[in-house]
Amino acid sequence: MTKLLAWFARILAFAGILFISLFALDVPVSEQPWDKTATAIFMHLLPSAVLIACLVIAWRKPWLGGILFVLAGLSPFALLSNPPWINLMLGGPFLLAGLFFCASYVFERNPGRQG
Repeated sequence: MTKLLAWFARILAFAGILFISLFALDVPVSEQPWDKTATAIFMHLLPSAVLIACLVIAWRKPWLGGILFVLAGLSPFALLSNPPWINLMLGGPFLLAGLFFCASYVFERNPGRQG
């Protein structure tokens, strides 16, 4: 059960990172010089780089990664002025992944609680 939770959290976090990375494709390519396009793509991919760093941390320390992913999942609500359902769509996968990382850590430390 613990390994299943950990792997589900990893896969969910990776899928969420891929989803967030898709927003880099909305950079207009033909209307700008290449350096401005490269800068815009880099700026769009910065959140993905931070989330990949969180995933690397979570892989080694699930409790810390879980906390980081919960914070990442809540960040759209604090930083963006979108409707709540859009913020949930953007942060939901990371919030769930963080909860699964924390649950896998708890179950690993207390094997009797697995039910």
